[in-house]
Amino acid sequence: MIPINKLFPLLLAFPLLSSLPAQTFDYAAAGAYSASKNGHSFLVMRNGKIVYEKYTNNFHSNMAHRLASGTKSFTGVLLAIAVDDGLVGFDEKVADIITEWKSDRRKSQITYRQLLGLVSGLDGGKVGSAQDYAASIKAPAIAAPLKVFSYGPNPFQCFGEALKRKLQKRSPKETVTQYLMRKLIQPLGIKVSYWINASKGEPGLPGGAYLQAREWIKFGEMVRLGGVYGNKRIVSSKNLAELFKPTKVKPTYGVGWWLSAKGSPLPEDLAYAAGSGTQHLYILPKLGLVLQRFGEIGRRKYSHAALFRALLPSHYKAFGSACRGSAGFPALGGDPFLPPRVGGRARILLSNLPSGAPGLFYMGLSKTKFGGFPLPISLAPLGMKSCNLWVSIDLPFAFRAPSGRAKLEIPIPNDDLLLGHSTFFQALIVDPKANPAGMIMSGGLEVRIGL
Repeated sequence: MIPINKLFPLLLAFPLLSSLPAQTFDYAAAGAYSASKNGHSFLVMRNGKIVYEKYTNNFHSNMAHRLASGTKSFTGVLLAIAVDDGLVGFDEKVADIITEWKSDRRKSQITYRQLLGLVSGLDGGKVGSAQDYAASIKAPAIAAPLKVFSYGPNPFQCFGEALKRKLQKRSPKETVTQYLMRKLIQPLGIKVSYWINASKGEPGLPGGAYLQAREWIKFGEMVRLGGVYGNKRIVSSKNLAELFKPTKVKPTYGVGWWLSAKGSPLPEDLAYAAGSGTQHLYILPKLGLVLQRFGEIGRRKYSHAALFRALLPSHYKAFGSACRGSAGFPALGGDPFLPPRVGGRARILLSNLPSGAPGLFYMGLSKTKFGGFPLPISLAPLGMKSCNLWVSIDLPFAFRAPSGRAKLEIPIPNDDLLLGHSTFFQALIVDPKANPAGMIMSGGLEVRIGL
């Protein structure tokens, strides 16, 4: 027999995912969690369609909300667009256009990637208090590039000044606002409610945007799709991908976007925009999801991990009934101390069996049909009174039950594609004293894979 630790990962490998029941996500539980933390909006877009939308705590769909530092994600994408456009290069020296920096040993070495990755060595400045473009370029360098992570508004406003100077060298000349609108906002069909200093041609790039929830989520969907929205290519997938490359200095930050930490309780491919007051735009490409949240800080602290645990719960859930054996009704369940999570293990427990009884655990991909027949299927015609088949028989695992107990422990691959999927289990036990067939069945058990 193939060892289970080798067989189960093969079973759940990518080519067979289409055989598993459809993924399900607990949108309502995530929405309820968001609302409990003074959330104002919680929207979920899956594969381009809004599948959940909730406004709470006196907030409504037609109200604009501050993005705060969530605006920085627009700035990162604007840099990628400018690279597409030939205006700048990710690794071009900013001092080529901000010539005042050429005489500064540290500033002269800063690239655009480092600048908006917040690892340029430039002092980030006071969070929530952005200076204008011209004043920001006077911020001091506190370290050489790639030595420190310094979060704040200055680097984004410095990018604004560099972009402003680049655009003034073009014909026809444009302001940063005009370029932002023409290349990013208008192609997405986003209605901007307000953007600080946009009317002056210098939109606040660290935190100036105010949008309705449905407008921000459009932007997230374009990012999820690799730079495409509808039938329009907004930014090249190649340059967009550069925004999600971490640095050694700050592995959880790319260029204008936060990233999931290695080994964190968050989905592995998660990228998100974040602003003070708990404004968030979450992108999960593997799952086809974009989540949008507006909120403000309340009495209870908001947690990314708690939101995703609500959205992607892991659980064991019994269903159906067992039939009586000589030792009573066999009980099938999961170990509550080992919930089924990606990269972890699931432990199936079976009890109330005749001591030493042999049998089979079997895993099924369905609890609704088997062999073209709807489930459950009565096994009474086979001499197994009151017994039912609750789960399709797709993969068996033999056991023997010393002391009337048996268990099955299975590794779960560390693959976010498994999140939200369920598999199903049932057990057949040899029990000659139970009925004419000499066999009994447990009830069914759903094993839902979560975070």
